[in-house]
Amino acid sequence: MTTPTNQIALLQARVAGDPMLEHEHQCFAQRAHLPYKAFKPINMTCQDLSLEALEGCQAVMIGGSGDFSVVVGGFDWHEPMLALLRQIAQRRMPCFASCFGHQALIQALGGELRRDPEHSEVGTYELTLNEDGQADPLFGILPQVFNAHFGHLDRVTVLPDAFTNMASSQLCAVQATRLGDAPIVTAQFHPELSYLDNLERWLNYLRNYSDPDTPVEEAEADARRRCFPGPESTTLIKRFVDLYI
Repeated sequence: MTTPTNQIALLQARVAGDPMLEHEHQCFAQRAHLPYKAFKPINMTCQDLSLEALEGCQAVMIGGSGDFSVVVGGFDWHEPMLALLRQIAQRRMPCFASCFGHQALIQALGGELRRDPEHSEVGTYELTLNEDGQADPLFGILPQVFNAHFGHLDRVTVLPDAFTNMASSQLCAVQATRLGDAPIVTAQFHPELSYLDNLERWLNYLRNYSDPDTPVEEAEADARRRCFPGPESTTLIKRFVDLYI
């Protein structure tokens, strides 16, 4: 069992005061079936991003982001984050990177991404494992076709040679990856979120960042239509803990 002196670092990309900062921490703990205090939260927007920040941690998980994009960039902790992610990869430290984390880790190791609203996925979507995914010790526990929860505008367009893609959707070809044979995996979707968690996050964004030309009530009704259960994907965090921590 992971203990407070042997924690999982949770790298977060959220501004101070974002209610999803705490929500994200709770969701990772719930999906990992671990105590809340088993995670050491590190807010990358305002905390140290040297390797020393991971002292006492045996693994890393990286969450999403409501305010930042590695494609758009322009934030002062962008390069320090990429440098830290490269060090994590070089040390083969167990790492699960979700959504923004998926994009950041792939960018850090030489991949290419683009902002692509036409291929955005917000809500619950169907994914299909390829042969590599079906054979993978982590992703292979899932059915070949499964539902997962999303919220992204950016997507990977060129995957570094060291990565293997495991799954795709109709809108996004790179959905789940592994770095070589290392215990380092990424997911464009959110395995840490149940569909109700994802809906809560989406509703929060709508209420705080909504398009003034779209009535909030209309947008919220659309969100509720597009979020539905996908319980298989939420087993991945616990499986990762069992395999590598």
